[in-house]
Amino acid sequence: MAGNHNHEARETRGAAIANWLMDRKWASFLLICVPTIMLALHIPKIKVESQFSDLLPKEHEYIKNYNKMKQTFGGANVITMALEVTDDKTDIFTYDTLKKLKYLTEEVDKIEGVNHYQVASIAHGKVRRIRTTGGGLIKSEPVLPKDLPKDPEALKQLREEAFNNDIVYGTYISTDGKLALIFAGFVEGVLKYSTIHDKMLEFKENVEKDGQTKLYIAGEPMLKGWIYYYTPELVVIFGITLAVMVALLFFHFYSVAGVVVPMLGTLLSAVWGLGFVGWMDFNLDPLILVVPVLISARTASHCVQMMERYYDEIRVGAEQEAAVRTSMGELLLPATLGILADAFALLVLTVSSMPMIAKLGMYCSFWGASNLVTVAVLVPLIMSLLPKPNVSIQEEHKHLPSRIMHNLGVFLVGPKASVIVMGGAVLLTVWAFYFGWTIQIGESKPGSPILYPEHEYNVSASKIADKFAGANQFSLYFEGDGPHRMKDPKVVAAMQAFGRYMADTRNFGGTRDIPQLVRSINRLYHYDDPRWSLIPASQTNIGNTLFMYEAGASMPGVILEYMDLEGRTANFVVFYKDATGPTVSEAVEKAHAWLDANPIEGVTPRFAGGIIGTTAAANEETHSSDIKTTVAIVLVVTLAIIVAYRSWVAGLMVFVLLILCVMTNRAFMGMRDIGLNVNTLPVTAVGIGVGVDYAIYMLDRLKEEARHRTLIDAIVTSMRTTGAAILFTATTIFAGIIFWIPISTLRFNGEMSLLLCLLLFSNMIGAITLVPLLVHMFKPRFVTDSHIDDRDTIRDQRLGGWQAESIAKMGGGAVGA
Repeated sequence: MAGNHNHEARETRGAAIANWLMDRKWASFLLICVPTIMLALHIPKIKVESQFSDLLPKEHEYIKNYNKMKQTFGGANVITMALEVTDDKTDIFTYDTLKKLKYLTEEVDKIEGVNHYQVASIAHGKVRRIRTTGGGLIKSEPVLPKDLPKDPEALKQLREEAFNNDIVYGTYISTDGKLALIFAGFVEGVLKYSTIHDKMLEFKENVEKDGQTKLYIAGEPMLKGWIYYYTPELVVIFGITLAVMVALLFFHFYSVAGVVVPMLGTLLSAVWGLGFVGWMDFNLDPLILVVPVLISARTASHCVQMMERYYDEIRVGAEQEAAVRTSMGELLLPATLGILADAFALLVLTVSSMPMIAKLGMYCSFWGASNLVTVAVLVPLIMSLLPKPNVSIQEEHKHLPSRIMHNLGVFLVGPKASVIVMGGAVLLTVWAFYFGWTIQIGESKPGSPILYPEHEYNVSASKIADKFAGANQFSLYFEGDGPHRMKDPKVVAAMQAFGRYMADTRNFGGTRDIPQLVRSINRLYHYDDPRWSLIPASQTNIGNTLFMYEAGASMPGVILEYMDLEGRTANFVVFYKDATGPTVSEAVEKAHAWLDANPIEGVTPRFAGGIIGTTAAANEETHSSDIKTTVAIVLVVTLAIIVAYRSWVAGLMVFVLLILCVMTNRAFMGMRDIGLNVNTLPVTAVGIGVGVDYAIYMLDRLKEEARHRTLIDAIVTSMRTTGAAILFTATTIFAGIIFWIPISTLRFNGEMSLLLCLLLFSNMIGAITLVPLLVHMFKPRFVTDSHIDDRDTIRDQRLGGWQAESIAKMGGGAVGA
């Protein structure tokens, strides 16, 4: 609002609070400083780390079963290494290559946090072969002997035995004999991703230095290790973001205060947010640092809105103290609504049973809510102590955003705007609903979408999937009603039928199960006769077969890959080529369908472990959380607008913009093939809350300006002032994060920055086009009923210069409009 009425003694709630705080400046400063210092003391406690358990929905049935069974069968944190021979004329069965394979197997078993029972390769003692001696004895021995043979004939025999071993062929060695696989599981809560990553790179360098072999490495711990590896890069990216924002602030305000005040407010907000993280003993996951950075950018945006309003008051001749009180009082409502919309968009994430999402929602909502202090209170207090800026109303036109928004405002109140803007909005709505109606849940691409397709990790994942059964395990736990139930021929036969059924699922690679083990051992016990590759008819014979396999091992626990020591529970593993959303959902759906249709007497199937099982649980929780959070954000923000402005129309306008924002976001994700998962969910949630800020600021300014202006003049003035601030803040954030796309090595950061840019742009366009146009077209009562007189319009016409020319362009009759 501008003009003499700015200084009327309107004791609104906002003005009353502003006057109370301004009358007690130093007490207000003290009230801000005390919690700031207390929270700052907790910042050193923060740990930037990723915890696998934080990604799992702890209340989901699958995760409860997984947490129970992983004590016996191991967890889903599995590294998969594939050693490849580069010479086309040979295979892995040479002394040098087998020596490297043995080296990798032994060294990975020494890494801190490794689960020794989950280490497996043909060089490990748990992977066995059955051999018949010359005297007729049957012996269970490791596939590779302790002393590796150098004799070509012995190596040839070793190769033939491996190729005839159903347990090894296709699982631990590729079908062409060029690659060998090493598995290593790690204990959650003990493993250190950065240590594992460093060790893997060391192994890779050691086995590749002679140029004879190449090592491919995939698996969740390696992926997390790469994320840790690139974390220092974020410092550079954030530094560039900060530098760009500082430069734009300076060129916009042409003053040190224009830079210092927003940065000080942003810094204080960051201290509160990070201090809360340390106080709650939360960890910061490196992959979602984009959300706190976005919140900080939004803090700077709110600060700019406050400063722009203060400068508007100074331009029309208000004294500094009065300008501060007016800007603070008038922006208290829209700032509070906008800040709380940001905070609530994150707070609803706490409904998720995934600890990472819930913790992110808690500390980021507190971080966002702290802007009520750092923006609504601190910024005006600081401005009241700084020298009065030297600006005048004639200088307003020098700012490019003001000129752009003024011209756009003139267009919006013209005769063509309704057709052009509303036509564009209809087309955007059709596009958004068409492409955004359905969205991919889970990963959309093989490998990891966090990294680019050509990245070493994704190349490794692709190679392993192509040459082996796959590195993605789907564990189903068959729990019997008593000991030795897993040795019952009917149970083993049922598991065999289940395995054959699962072979028809998408991207199936193979299985590791009791029926396969029993058939393989039974065949080898019968002089490797293929006719004996079948399941024995009695429980005693199955038990004896499994006993001989374990008893002949040089180490205990080799049977734990398949079942527990009592034979009560079996671990049925299905390997898949990838862990994309369609693969995961089809695997789970078909497994449920078969097991529901074919119950096994005395056995209860428990879903699910492995990376496929845990991902399925996370995907289901993500889908549920997405629906709940989106509905909650839209409804609460809409109701808040209705209550604040006492208008259903105001709520409906914001509701329409929010729905369009949500669907535009989904359409973009669909077109870019970005899946909705545990990493993208919080980014999309905060994007919804961020977008509504602009509409709130614009609505509130329109309502204020309409008090003493004609509706047409109120729209143009609001566009020239608040619209310019919206354009500038959105451009500042856009310019700050667009650099992430070419700079970031992590594809995820580039994709999310592009997504956020789209959200900011679409919401900005909605706020500066649809909102004022809808007000002009429908003249809602919550705006028009506030009208008192046209004295500000009359005053501006008498000022002459740019203001008078602008009003003349609108037809000169704005006073009576």
